[in-house]
Amino acid sequence: MSELAQIEKVVFLQSVDLFAFCSADEVLRLAALAQERRYEEDEVIYREHEAADALYFVFDGEVVLKDRGRELRREARGGSFGALEILSGQRRGADAQAVSACLLLDIEAEEFFDLLSNNIEIVKALFRTLAAGAGHADGVGGIGGLGETSEATSRTTGGAPSTA
Repeated sequence: MSELAQIEKVVFLQSVDLFAFCSADEVLRLAALAQERRYEEDEVIYREHEAADALYFVFDGEVVLKDRGRELRREARGGSFGALEILSGQRRGADAQAVSACLLLDIEAEEFFDLLSNNIEIVKALFRTLAAGAGHADGVGGIGGLGETSEATSRTTGGAPSTA
């Protein structure tokens, strides 16, 4: 399969909740770091307790996050996961597994932090996103596990916050 064009990555990442307050220029910088990863149905993306080395965005397909076999949430197109562990320096808090064949974009943690260290505008945009979702904290859901219910999570849970 062919690789995504850079403009496709930019347009897609602009639609991701985590980057809601980023400018087009800032999203362009993020897109330059994003790598495509393909996963087959039922393939494990990462396991609980592994080192958190990347954050993920679902371009196509669906991913389930599970804790000891119990489903926590699902992410479909536009959803993100893995950001909480990256930002908090924690190990993975759940297993992530492809429900269907998936195309994910990932940004390696080290590259993400390098970009943040040199671009205060992206940092400010991320804080605005986190602050906007602070009133919706449910422990597992949404913006990469940061509390706000993402569009993808809303589609799969009917808009209800996760009760897990």
